[in-house]
Amino acid sequence: MRVGAPVAWVRFHRPDAHNTVTTTMMIEMHAVLTELARDDTLSVVVLTGAGRVFCPGADLTAVLADRDRGPDLPPVAAYQSATLLHEMPQLTIAAVNGGCAGAGFAWAAACDLRVAAARARFSVAFPQLGLTSELGLPWTLSRALGGAAARDLCFLPAKLTADDARRIGLVARVFPDDRFEALVAAMVTELGSRPLSSVRGTKANLLLAERSGLAEFVDAEARRHQSFFTG
Repeated sequence: MRVGAPVAWVRFHRPDAHNTVTTTMMIEMHAVLTELARDDTLSVVVLTGAGRVFCPGADLTAVLADRDRGPDLPPVAAYQSATLLHEMPQLTIAAVNGGCAGAGFAWAAACDLRVAAARARFSVAFPQLGLTSELGLPWTLSRALGGAAARDLCFLPAKLTADDARRIGLVARVFPDDRFEALVAAMVTELGSRPLSSVRGTKANLLLAERSGLAEFVDAEARRHQSFFTG
């Protein structure tokens, strides 16, 4: 994690194992996001991977290493990292710099925005492994893409290119590989330069829109909007 208010960067960093996820990483992700969600100086949180890979999902070799003791699984509470990415007051961005599957796909889907390098590839992956989804993926996909598209990806998971992901609305921007880091940094810098209260207020509006009727939402939205003139 690297924090330089108003932006924090969270990076998957197991380059020797292609950033695959261990139980320890699951627990650490929840702890880090819990800490960042409480930081009132932040308006943007960026999730990305070290090297040329974002996160291809669980390290099944590590999870299933001890046949006598059984699988090494995280506590159920650790899966709420997806909820934190979706509901924390900061704008969350998945900067998908390479392969993105399984848990990595689910974390990316839980973010507010997703941008990708041209080399990035996306896959749900769980059905091929004989597993069901995790980290809220059907919930976040249904809201990002609609129910039919979410079902298609969950039951018949294809490997999507970055352009495929942009075409279906999963990814907002695709950047050239050799300029990805620079262009993401420029985008994040621009977002971070906006008034913190404006960014966080827009995120709050989007969350409220998911759980309220139009009349209730417009009333709350108007009150928040007017507060910027009087605050």
